Amino acid sequence: MNRTHIHMAVWAIAVLLFCLPCMALAFTATAQVDQTRITPQDVVSLQVIVDGGEADVDTSSITGFQVNPAGTQSSRSYVNGTWSHKVIYRYMLIPLKTGVLTIPPITCVQDGESVLTREIKILVKEPSAQAGDAKGDFFAEASLSSDGIVPGQQAVYTLKLCAAKRIKGASFDAPQFKGLTAKQLTDWSKYTRTINGRAFMVNETKYLVQADAPGQFTISPAVFVAQVPMQRTRQRDQFNSVFNDSFFRDSFFDTTPAKPVRVVSNAVHLTVSPLPEYIGDQPFSGLVGKFSISSALDKNTVKTGESATLTVIIKGTGNIIDAALPTLNLDTTKFKVYEDTPAQDVQVTEQGFEGHKVFKQALVASVPGKAVIPGLFLVFFDTDSKTYKTITTTPLTLDVQPGGPVTVVDGTPAANTGAGTLVSSKIKKSEVKLQNRDILDLKEDIASIHSRPCLSMFWFVFLVCLPALGFGAASTAMRFGAREKSLKEQYREKAWGYLKKSRKTAPDDPGFLPGLSSALTYAVLARGDKGGESLTRDEARQILSHSGRDQETVNKVTQLMDTMDAARFGGKPMDENTARSCLDQVSSLIRTLMVVACVGLSLFIFRGTGMAAQDTANTIVPNQVYAVKDTAGVFVDAVRAYNAGDYAAAAAQFESIANTRVNNPDLFYNIGNAYLKAKDLGRAILWYERAIKLAPSDPDLKFNLAHAQSLVKDKKEPKFSLSGILYFWQGLVSLKWLQCASITLSFCFFIWATAQKARSRQIFSGIGIFIFLIFAGITLAAGLEYNRINSDVKAVILAEQAGVRSGTMENATLLFDLHAGTQVRVLEKKDNYMKIRFAKDKVGWVACKNAEII
Repeated sequence: MNRTHIHMAVWAIAVLLFCLPCMALAFTATAQVDQTRITPQDVVSLQVIVDGGEADVDTSSITGFQVNPAGTQSSRSYVNGTWSHKVIYRYMLIPLKTGVLTIPPITCVQDGESVLTREIKILVKEPSAQAGDAKGDFFAEASLSSDGIVPGQQAVYTLKLCAAKRIKGASFDAPQFKGLTAKQLTDWSKYTRTINGRAFMVNETKYLVQADAPGQFTISPAVFVAQVPMQRTRQRDQFNSVFNDSFFRDSFFDTTPAKPVRVVSNAVHLTVSPLPEYIGDQPFSGLVGKFSISSALDKNTVKTGESATLTVIIKGTGNIIDAALPTLNLDTTKFKVYEDTPAQDVQVTEQGFEGHKVFKQALVASVPGKAVIPGLFLVFFDTDSKTYKTITTTPLTLDVQPGGPVTVVDGTPAANTGAGTLVSSKIKKSEVKLQNRDILDLKEDIASIHSRPCLSMFWFVFLVCLPALGFGAASTAMRFGAREKSLKEQYREKAWGYLKKSRKTAPDDPGFLPGLSSALTYAVLARGDKGGESLTRDEARQILSHSGRDQETVNKVTQLMDTMDAARFGGKPMDENTARSCLDQVSSLIRTLMVVACVGLSLFIFRGTGMAAQDTANTIVPNQVYAVKDTAGVFVDAVRAYNAGDYAAAAAQFESIANTRVNNPDLFYNIGNAYLKAKDLGRAILWYERAIKLAPSDPDLKFNLAHAQSLVKDKKEPKFSLSGILYFWQGLVSLKWLQCASITLSFCFFIWATAQKARSRQIFSGIGIFIFLIFAGITLAAGLEYNRINSDVKAVILAEQAGVRSGTMENATLLFDLHAGTQVRVLEKKDNYMKIRFAKDKVGWVACKNAEII
């Protein structure tokens, strides 16, 4: 290949390198979905990928779907001298109908320029019927306690979401109760249930529904959207044993990608029949349900001008809120009536609105004698017998004696202390006392079968020190990067520096030509091995020839040097056009001289990338198979046994899960509950103590442990401990969260230190000192907590009565007896005996069968 061909190839590569950054600024947009065949219960994930920076994405043209934004992701990269900026806009599309739905081209606008994405078609089809009563992994169902009611009657609407797999980030669109009055009856509750042989976590809530008019009503389906973690393909990794640890499967570290799933419940139809025609003498009150009415006077004898309080109480279940005071047929010539504001106490129950309403009236007698207050009639519709019922109160007699003149009295009712009436006087408060003591109930969350262990000391120290190792590596790289530059690198930087300075200088400035000449001189020196600050024509020609430059480039350089020297030293000024021409020629020559280095660097990077890709392609990822035991079924059976009163069987089943190396405080809590209900106090306290190590701040656990310890017969004198005062925080925060905080702060501090070192700033100043002190304190706390848990070996007495002897022989002297549930410190273990300490002067040996280490 001759020199002309080489010259053309170099120029082509140079043009390509200079044009690539400009090409990277192109603005493109694409749209893609994760699936094109779905059911009405599925969710489509739409991504609009904008290559070239942020843009305005218009999704208003999408019909047939409910469009929900799902976040934005932005990334920048620098590859082969080219910057790229990619932004991904994510949306969740919920189908509103079946058939072939079209996502039209989406318009993306950036700086006045707009582009369109391609059209996407999605088939929405009802799923095929499943055989039998088979259920999927997720389903929702809604039901009514009664599908036929009358106006004013209530029905309970129950909504359930059943999941056989773990979900996270669930959202809920409540059903629409059009034409009905609905009030949420219960908050969301969780429990486990076996359906068709599979364990499901059921989330349930209830609403109380009432209709005020007859007709046909439909309660629309409820819609749930949740994230279902996807299974990752496990790859061979030198750190696989670390990050596959169950410690990292906690939600605090969980970065598992998730797929959205949409679950729709069934619609529920409600028939509201009109009330039958009422025929009667007394007016219909409008109440529907079951009710009672009573009346009473606060006094039976008054004088004229004094008031007596008539209290009327309506109790029942139904639309009690609509209750009004029945008509009181009093002789207005003998009484003046002053009404008070009604009071009510109504609760929402599964039978409807339940409670009572109290009406009070002040009756002021104006005529002496025996006055009869007639009974009150209440007519309501009984939902059980489907008939109207009339109830009445007993007539009351009031003895009115002569007194002073009649005066207008205050309508405030007098104090009423009769049975069944409200007390308006000041209530005396009393201390709340416990009537009975018992433990709190089980924790039925299926997550109890998964371990929540702490890191071992090795992995904790490794993860805490890992950022420090990264900081050390970064510091070493910075030191190598700051090494003294070679002579050629210095010349290149000087050439570019003088060239930039000349571009900013006017042609008539005295420093223009010297700077331009220096730029060309240093560019030539960078091609050879000669040091110095100046060049002769022969030296320049020799350097360029030895570096492989063609003769045409050598001639251009020497001619340009002569032109600039003639203008500088010949006394003849250079006009502006000539100066600009020289500047352009110098710039072109410097790019030509420097382009070989750029091409070499690019080829090196390309070669390294290709080799890395080849290595990746040749990597073989082994398939890994993990065996999983069906502990969920055992857990559900244990909960059932506990609820059925078979506590011994429940304890055995819960403990069988723990024997599979599951470390979970909720599971240990359930084992303790089962043993305590089975009257095995020793094992109950043993498992409570094991749980408190993992969850020291669990209020239910602390309550049950305190109750169990109150049943222990042996009394232990409280011991003053200075360490208990100095380390008051021990036992308040779990070791796992101390480790998490320490590792997080370690990363924060060393990232800060790396950034400060890169900017040549002081690390321990301001924020750096603050982060380091917190990091050091929490790391120290984690170490002390680990030492407290693992160095202080304690045991619990299991036998109802265990003898503590002076030695390990059966005939050794009996020193004292301990009873079930007593906690002791283990000093030594020998053969089948443990040397224990109960108090300062109570040390001895106890058989291992009578005690177990926590």
